[in-house]
Amino acid sequence: MSSKDIALKDIFEEIPHRLSKILAPAPIKELLPTNFPSTELRVDFLARLEDESILHIEFQSFNNPNMPFRMLRYYLAILERYPSSSIKQLLVYVGNRKLRMKSRLRFRNLSFSYEILDIRQIDCRVLLESPDPMDRLLACLCKVEDEAYLIEKLIKTMEGMNEEERKDYLLKALTLTELRPNLRIRLTEEVKHMPIVVRLEDIRLPKRKLRKDILYRLGLEEGRKEGEVIGVEKGILKSAQDMVIAIIEGKLGYVPEEIVNRIREIRDVEFLRSLAKKLVSTSEDFMQVLAIELKIS
Repeated sequence: MSSKDIALKDIFEEIPHRLSKILAPAPIKELLPTNFPSTELRVDFLARLEDESILHIEFQSFNNPNMPFRMLRYYLAILERYPSSSIKQLLVYVGNRKLRMKSRLRFRNLSFSYEILDIRQIDCRVLLESPDPMDRLLACLCKVEDEAYLIEKLIKTMEGMNEEERKDYLLKALTLTELRPNLRIRLTEEVKHMPIVVRLEDIRLPKRKLRKDILYRLGLEEGRKEGEVIGVEKGILKSAQDMVIAIIEGKLGYVPEEIVNRIREIRDVEFLRSLAKKLVSTSEDFMQVLAIELKIS
């Protein structure tokens, strides 16, 4: 499971107040178990609503042509467990590319459908004005017209947190914005001098998988002396390299090994940031720009 998937699941364990109202047709009564041991299936989010119906939500960060079949398998597993309940399924697309997935299956003896929502249809300001920090975090994935305002709101949210809460919140924000390369560039610039304390006991917390995965992506090493202060700038080089690779993958659908190796050799963070901006905005031949900037033939 990727760090982005883990971050989203972790956020929804706390039920973001305003987003839950947008996504759910009725108030949430209780969260339900998300694993189905007999089938080895696990859904992203499952809840009983106050009208006694069941709400199932899946988050998807890329276009998967087989998604309707996955949603059908989930539906059957949920129906088997809650046979007398009405079931609503919602697929929330959080990817950066255009949404291209279908929301139905049609065969001679089978008709199945579910709702699908591109989270960019939601104006981020709706979530930014929420008092819930988790709503503000998810605003990163929504329709953003003023990146500076969004980042300002995130930073102000962190100002009221203790050290551990601030670290957890910042790392989730950096992870989610891997799906929004332009926003990630600006967010990284704004928070790179904000200190993060990494302690050995972090990896023993209930959410250790989330912490370990994100810390790895930021280039922070597990096993440092307890209490050592590490600025996000320590992980900026790897973050910048990952950002360039993610942009290339988004444009081409893959990243040639030669290009990955070349990017990993670069130690100039400012060059990597400049390259990321150029790759996002270029209208020239993409591979030609890469060849020139990376000095490869």
